[in-house]
Amino acid sequence: MKIAVIGSGITGLSTAYYLTSRCNATVDIYERDNDFGGLAGSFNMGNMQVDKCYHFIYTHDKHYMELLEELALTEYLTWEKSSMGYFYNGVTHPFTTPMDILRFKPLSFINRMRFGLSSIYISLYKNIEKLETINNEQFLKKVAGKQPWDIIYKPMLKVKFGDNYKNIPAVWLWERIASRLKSRKGAGKDEIFGYIEGSFQRVHKKIIESIKEKGGELHLNNTITEILIENEVCKGFIANGKKKTYDYVFCTTPLPIFIDLCKNAPKDYVNPLKKVKYDGVVILIMILKKKLSDVYWLNISDDKIPFGGIIEHTNLFSDDSYGGKHIVYLSKYTDTDDKLFHMDEDKIRDYFLEHLSKVNKDFNENMVEDWIVFRNKYGQPIWPMQYSKFKPKFRTPVDKLYMVNTSQIYPMDRAMNYIVELSKKAIEEFRQNELDS
Repeated sequence: MKIAVIGSGITGLSTAYYLTSRCNATVDIYERDNDFGGLAGSFNMGNMQVDKCYHFIYTHDKHYMELLEELALTEYLTWEKSSMGYFYNGVTHPFTTPMDILRFKPLSFINRMRFGLSSIYISLYKNIEKLETINNEQFLKKVAGKQPWDIIYKPMLKVKFGDNYKNIPAVWLWERIASRLKSRKGAGKDEIFGYIEGSFQRVHKKIIESIKEKGGELHLNNTITEILIENEVCKGFIANGKKKTYDYVFCTTPLPIFIDLCKNAPKDYVNPLKKVKYDGVVILIMILKKKLSDVYWLNISDDKIPFGGIIEHTNLFSDDSYGGKHIVYLSKYTDTDDKLFHMDEDKIRDYFLEHLSKVNKDFNENMVEDWIVFRNKYGQPIWPMQYSKFKPKFRTPVDKLYMVNTSQIYPMDRAMNYIVELSKKAIEEFRQNELDS
């Protein structure tokens, strides 16, 4: 059985892996770029492998850890205690432990207590269907109060979703808070994150090796222009101008690309899918000669600062491969029509660094040894209200065509663990539909 997987991000790679390991299929992967991994991929910067985006796993990410065990990579998994900060009104506040919250002076003491308790309440909330029908502001003002909403929750949602924060169902934040609390150890004091030595690209390479061992191939620099559909049956696709035919096709691209490729799919199937939009992401990645601070993740609550987070990777995960250097990410989720998304890389760098010195007075540009700008149009799905009622299934109405992508993770966040879980579910459904029937 020959199967094609379109896309080599973590979704495509894990889908291809489970097709080979659980269905005994021979799988070819097609990727338009010159490298694999997608948003979970990496760059070569100097003699270092640096992730395109800042990634980690939680202690309860069982699906990703099971994948590591199958690939015999657990020896490269390291766990470290995280540290968080919150930049508000020109001051960086510690924001890691319950005591940090109690000392967070921008909130009144009563609202500090209420904010802390609201996180526990939200994580234990059971009426998930109701959370699909109300937005975050409606839910959080009631649960946490107006001041915590204005000072903490609203700015953080704007960082993630821009002006779309008003339309995101409350179920999204429920999942985020529940996941974060599960990652804490030691009476809820320490938050523990995991990382793979040498970057997560180590995992991707091992997946590709296992696929090739089963007779599959990775085809880079292959642009897919159309998934061929005749009488609601998938007849293959066009890659670099040539027709490719397989027993089945799995498309793992972002939803808008999938829709564009399926030119002859039933309209009553693709039209509802157009309701799902995406925010893009712009990230300045820097190698510094010295560290900025002792904080791993600093949230920025200031509309005048063009980035929403400073993630100092080497404050959490540092090994000999970095040679004493410090890796820092400045990230911004934004509408792809925003002028920031289309700026020249040099201008993005200058713009971000100008404002970085306002957040961290010790920073100067001489600290920057190397840098690169990464941007992607499909950084974050923007799910509409009650999305579960029309969330697409893996099996499309087109025979022999399956879809697996981050739009289907809802209500979970697009973390790697949930992507791996999604791929496992898709392959189990495929087995039941096509192999066991």
